[in-house]
Amino acid sequence: MSQDFKDFKEWLKELKKESRGAIILVEGKNDKRALNKFSIENIPDLSGKRFSDIPDLLEGKWKKVVLLFDLDPHGERINQKIKELLSSQGFIVEEKFRNFLKKLNIIHIEDINGGENEKVKDS
Repeated sequence: MSQDFKDFKEWLKELKKESRGAIILVEGKNDKRALNKFSIENIPDLSGKRFSDIPDLLEGKWKKVVLLFDLDPHGERINQKIKELLSSQGFIVEEKFRNFLKKLNIIHIEDINGGENEKVKDS
């Protein structure tokens, strides 16, 4: 079910489109800022929230959730816990965007706003 994107520019375009009908969960404010630079919406601030609070934040508004936690060991643990929690409560959990970043060896979501990726900003 994992979608392969041809390039990073296509990944951003699809994530932007997906963000109109889903909520995107990231670890921190720097991740949110990096995605906001590309006009990606619906990224809540989870600062100070417990894992158990997340379903209540989404209930009634969102059924589809895009997980974009970092690909380091800490992010992997968070991703697994949130995926299990939300899946068990009937949410549709999408990881194809995160899986594409694995292929590009982008470990931290906040890193997508620098270097080579800056040139796709205006697309």
